[in-house]
Amino acid sequence: MHKALYRAYRPQNFEDVVGQQHIIRTLKNQIESNNVGHAYLFTGTRGTGKTSTAKIFARAVNCVQSKDQEPCNECEVCKDIINDNIMDVVEIDAASNNSVDDIRELRESVKYSPTKSKYKVYIIDEVHMLSQGAFNALLKTLEEPPSYIIFILATTEPHKIPATILSRCQRFDFKRVTVNDMSERMKKICNEENIEVEDKALNLIARNAQGALRDALSILDQCISFGGNKIEYKDVVELLGTVNIEQLFEMSQFIINQDTKNSLQALNEFVIWGKDIRNLINDLIDHFRNLMVCKVSTELDEIISLPEETIDKLKSQAESVDVNDIIRVLNILSVTQDSMKSSSNPRVLAEVTMMKIAQPMFDESKEALIKRIENLEKKIESGNIKVNSNNIENTNNIIEEKEIIEADEVVYESVKSEDVKLIESSWPKIRKSIKDDKQSKQMPVYFLLGDVSSFNVYENVLYLIYADGFAFAKKRLSEPDTIAYIEKVIRETISRSFNIKIILESEVKNIDLEIKSGKVDKGEEILKSIVNEEILEIKDSVEENESK
Repeated sequence: MHKALYRAYRPQNFEDVVGQQHIIRTLKNQIESNNVGHAYLFTGTRGTGKTSTAKIFARAVNCVQSKDQEPCNECEVCKDIINDNIMDVVEIDAASNNSVDDIRELRESVKYSPTKSKYKVYIIDEVHMLSQGAFNALLKTLEEPPSYIIFILATTEPHKIPATILSRCQRFDFKRVTVNDMSERMKKICNEENIEVEDKALNLIARNAQGALRDALSILDQCISFGGNKIEYKDVVELLGTVNIEQLFEMSQFIINQDTKNSLQALNEFVIWGKDIRNLINDLIDHFRNLMVCKVSTELDEIISLPEETIDKLKSQAESVDVNDIIRVLNILSVTQDSMKSSSNPRVLAEVTMMKIAQPMFDESKEALIKRIENLEKKIESGNIKVNSNNIENTNNIIEEKEIIEADEVVYESVKSEDVKLIESSWPKIRKSIKDDKQSKQMPVYFLLGDVSSFNVYENVLYLIYADGFAFAKKRLSEPDTIAYIEKVIRETISRSFNIKIILESEVKNIDLEIKSGKVDKGEEILKSIVNEEILEIKDSVEENESK
């Protein structure tokens, strides 16, 4: 009978455990210094080595021929533990043994000393499945265990474990295994099994395993059954139902080019081949995430675990798209990913998504609006604008409304200081300078500065005033480094120096801004024209009432 790869190649010593060096080093140091704890909690996602490490640790602390704190796996104790022929190492599945009676039985067995080994080790897998009563029954034993007892609790959901249990354990968090580490491990196994495999095939398997080495080995097992002694990239694509990397680049380019027809055609071909649309959406999210990383970072080896040739293609494609467009696409795809979990017709949902992505006019998000404005600016600059005669009447109405609005605001404009007028007229240019500054990585600042409600300048301090609902913007922009950066951009853009201060509208009244009400008092103007200002005293009616 065939033995699954993840079982046949289960780690037998600490050196075989992949991607958890921070944990292995600590455990080996404890064994070396004879400072072994009485209770451990191993947490992490599935397939990262929690149970395997627990079994290795159980042998290592009891091995009579241990070398470099590794179990020899040859002595009588080690062999008995490997073959489950010893009562001193007990593995319990809490998913099926989660009652109070099960834990009471465990407490009774704890009273007896180990028969062959130095320590009696209890490995409780999926410990979060224990009932509240079972946890309470376990608590006393964890609090005052005999000197020969070691508990190793393993779980994928540590948040479900009571704090009283957590506080009595040494916690070790197992990381997701990196794509590179999984690929190296699978390559080693393939060499031992005399199987020829392409590197990009291993990379694809590792990426689909999502950090779980056991899942990667299970997929590798399937691929061996499918392809025999040779595993090719195209076979893995077909077996997993994923998108070929060339297809992914092609489809993403259609999206970047806002080519709706070809985007929908590519989606249709994907469906015809019987692929899972959910996989396509997931792959597109990963792809555009990688493009975003390429736009903002130069150190890509650890962030994007892909072959070097693929990373080069990503860099090239990233040059043709704006980071704002990438964020817009990712937002739409993420919403679709969530919606597909409950959708009865994922194909239609995916087609609507392609329409939204490829044509920003169907998208009402902030990023889409910015994109549409930018497209309009380009058309204006090129002079390529046509006015439909049917819309002339509407256009005239808009112009009339605009004139009415401007007429109402004339008085307000007349009381603005020259500095405020300068900032208002230059603000789009200032924000564009930030957007075009690729080295600063200040795109969040660019977006937040677009939400400024109004400006005021007083004693060379430029106040950026936000509505009260934008407290997060105030906090983010008020950081000293950010303030200094904004001041520098303004100085370089308009050749004027201001000290920046971020405030909310509710804070305006508490600061001496000398902001006018927005309209000129006609009576005050008449008095000033006929009476010497030195003997004229104007009182605000609100202040007068407050004094009364």
